Amino acid sequence: MSNWMETIRKDNSPILEKLDSKMKKKVKKTLQASQPTEFFGQDFTRLGELLETVKSVGVEKRENKKIEAMEEKNLDIVASAAELRKDYETLYNQIRSMIYPKKKGDLNE
Repeated sequence: MSNWMETIRKDNSPILEKLDSKMKKKVKKTLQASQPTEFFGQDFTRLGELLETVKSVGVEKRENKKIEAMEEKNLDIVASAAELRKDYETLYNQIRSMIYPKKKGDLNE
């Protein structure tokens, strides 16, 4: 979305119009801070890399079984995290659309 279209959209916020400037700024900052980022799942990816690294250095057979169980658990966590991220993004977009409702005929629709 181009900057001028976003500016027009932000200027037409029924929720923000009702607020004083201090509270309006707080809502805007909180909304911005809550926006989903690409970093959401990086810790889980790093944990998988760590498990692969530990496995690659040559551990005993008994330890290897533990690592395989940990890899399976990490896959479960990654799957849960992906689902949570999707739910988080959906909820975030619903909240954002309450603050900045889309109007019929918007160019970005």
